[in-house]
Amino acid sequence: GAEFQLDSRYLLVAPQNGFNCYFQMPFARRARVEIFPEQLESGGGFYFQADYLKFPDQLPVAYRDLRFHAQFRFEHPCENYGRNYLFLDALGPGALIGATFGIKINHPQPDAWFHGGGDSIFIDGEADPGVLHGIGAEDFFGHSWGVREFQSPVIGTPYREVDEDGRVQRVALYRFFDDDPIFFHTSIRAVLGALGNNYSSVAYWYQREPHRRFFQTPPADQRMPDAPAPCGVFDLEPLASPEWRLLTPFKIDERHPFEYTRSFEQQETGDEKYVYQAAGDPAFPGGNQLAVRWRPQKAHHNFVDFNTVARPALTRICLQASVVGYALRYVESESDKDVLIHVAFDDEMAVRINEQEVFHADHASGFAQATFEAHFRQGRNRILVKLSNYDNTTWKLWAFSFRIEEEE
Repeated sequence: GAEFQLDSRYLLVAPQNGFNCYFQMPFARRARVEIFPEQLESGGGFYFQADYLKFPDQLPVAYRDLRFHAQFRFEHPCENYGRNYLFLDALGPGALIGATFGIKINHPQPDAWFHGGGDSIFIDGEADPGVLHGIGAEDFFGHSWGVREFQSPVIGTPYREVDEDGRVQRVALYRFFDDDPIFFHTSIRAVLGALGNNYSSVAYWYQREPHRRFFQTPPADQRMPDAPAPCGVFDLEPLASPEWRLLTPFKIDERHPFEYTRSFEQQETGDEKYVYQAAGDPAFPGGNQLAVRWRPQKAHHNFVDFNTVARPALTRICLQASVVGYALRYVESESDKDVLIHVAFDDEMAVRINEQEVFHADHASGFAQATFEAHFRQGRNRILVKLSNYDNTTWKLWAFSFRIEEEE
């Protein structure tokens, strides 16, 4: 790959491959440093220096129970106009402090790589859910209207390669949450918009042990810049996530307000489908049309994201607004019982359990939580969540968390 200099607060690359790392890496009893020189063709020798600070009594309170983590991941190619690129999935407590990215644009590409969308960071879905939701991918790295070469202690694009026609070929970027780390208590899952390009990343965070791996790093010959690596090949996703089925989007207008009831709200056939026509410039022929049918989605850490299945192939970041979507799930109960259900969302939500609507609320001022009582009968119970999407304060976030207290 190309050699370039990096001048951030935590990672620095000096001329002629002087690699420097300044993360604080606390340890209580012992530390072990391992180097894996997996170059297919070695360019010469290798040496390193490591410094540490020993405390006479014990670690400072800020680091007493936390350990430093860094995890590489890559995906070649990412999904086009669908699922975003995962760069961290961890269990807490802990704090995300940054990430570095390398991106290779796969041409022909109908839109800029950063129009894949911004960051979505889902936090603490098991107990106290919250979400951070950005707009464009360049915004996550502190840029606007695309990226140019630029470096600072906490944000930067140290490398940007363009071809003779001015098309971006490769970029390297970083973002560190220096004095404002993203804390999590039970879990965190962070994704970034991608389109159909090749992404690689390293996430950096602190957390209490034990940690759960979310990616199995393959040998060097399987992680080259053009090596195929579709989502799931090396990923270690948890197996216990609830699975929903999503049917979305449907337009909200004068004839079809949020309260408009469609036949499948009472009982679906499973064969519901139609073609959604979106307003905007298609990225390719037919990109403004979306085939709507029931699509599965795992609720990682209890979060469901409609935007992963309800995004037409339009230029720029045309997430759909003034729309409604449906999420369906069946839950088995060993007996008749009352349960508490905890939800978190923005915009308007209605929840139907079996034949009855048991919850309806509008969070017009942003993502917020709510709790309500419901009754499960013995056997199979049908849960249908109906959620609208508008601009709101979290800019077209179309996601919710759903937790049944009895399931814990």
